[in-house]
Amino acid sequence: MAVRTTGNIKNGASPAVYMQNFLRKQVLENLEPELYFAKYGQVSKAENGYLTLSWARFDQLTRTVAQVTLTEGVTPTEVDATVTVVQATPVQYGMQVVISDFLQKTSPISSILELVGREVAANMMRVIDKVIQAELITNGTNVIYANGRVNRAALIAGDVVTGADISKVAIKLRKQNAKTISEGCYVGIVDNFVAGDIRNSSTGLWLDANKYVTNGAILNGETGKLQGIKIVETSNIDTVATGITVYPSYFIGKDAYGIANWQNMETIFHPIGSGGTADALNQRATVGAKIAFAAKMLQQNALVRLESSATSV
Repeated sequence: MAVRTTGNIKNGASPAVYMQNFLRKQVLENLEPELYFAKYGQVSKAENGYLTLSWARFDQLTRTVAQVTLTEGVTPTEVDATVTVVQATPVQYGMQVVISDFLQKTSPISSILELVGREVAANMMRVIDKVIQAELITNGTNVIYANGRVNRAALIAGDVVTGADISKVAIKLRKQNAKTISEGCYVGIVDNFVAGDIRNSSTGLWLDANKYVTNGAILNGETGKLQGIKIVETSNIDTVATGITVYPSYFIGKDAYGIANWQNMETIFHPIGSGGTADALNQRATVGAKIAFAAKMLQQNALVRLESSATSV
């Protein structure tokens, strides 16, 4: 997802230009790599002037061997192609932080503007991933519960993810003909605590990333793999409270979900002195960001959610 930076450079061109460049660098070089879910969706750019974006999917044909065996001279029965259309509409997200002139002059931190700008951009990056997660947990229908539990309510504190659970996930994805994403592997995005449980319970199955990555081509957050699934760790997983803390883990194949992008993330800086009569005493600077996008489930067979407890530290 692309980023652009704008700003009002009135009364102080150099600081404003500096902040634009700083924010762009923070987002593109340092923060955009922290996006996890946004990396593995099918990203589509919405056309200007349209409030909906559509994905069309041909449903899998299921004719049997007997049904496609031809009889000499006999025209076979026609098969209708079924198309499923998924539509998305945009939601705009944004935030701004006000920094007073007094704070800038009295703060012991000389780089207060840079620190605020970095956190604004980082917050918006986290929002992007959380919006995608909300779509996956709301509309994703393939769910496995740890330790053989039948539903979320049945989970107890000791139902942590094991190698056996990961094996079930891998089998399910393959059985559903989900396509892989990275070097013949699926990608699992999990909480850090869940990743620890996977490693601790998968002796002989778990392989640390540094044992198989030889050319530096490692996914951000990738710590290892097992059962043909690369495990990516993040602290940005939304948990569910049901008496215990339930940790959803997402195992993703190609084109499991789509991301419709109407407005690239834009970081905006207004320096002190740019507010006109609304800021007559030149007391405020603002740092903000905004984006317009939507996330939609596309292929139920390409996503498995594994819900569990986790061992915290």
